[in-house]
Amino acid sequence: MVVRLLIGDDPQQTPIAEQAFLDAIASGGVYLPDVVLAEVAWVLRGYDLERATRYQLLERLVRTRGVVVDDIDAVIDALEQFRLGGDLADQLILARAAGTGALPVLSFDRRFAASEGVELLSPG
Repeated sequence: MVVRLLIGDDPQQTPIAEQAFLDAIASGGVYLPDVVLAEVAWVLRGYDLERATRYQLLERLVRTRGVVVDDIDAVIDALEQFRLGGDLADQLILARAAGTGALPVLSFDRRFAASEGVELLSPG
């Protein structure tokens, strides 16, 4: 539903998604947990959108009045790292860990380990 709302590429599903979103906003809000944001970012890759465009869509979404995320500051920080080239799921994990003081995040992913607060593990 969120992808339809952001992309508007399906003439049948888009208006349904838009109305459902507006109805949910009017009745208390739309909750978007980290996992939904990560999934939407991943799905948007399939639309051949530039990273900057994907960032703008997601950033505008989470700042929409009535949209609720777990920790807007952590999400905005993660989105900024995503804009700079990071993986959004990884950056959301890092933001959550930093917010709870549970650093470093341990990872075998060399690219992710380049992020401050992430420690690279090696198999041997």
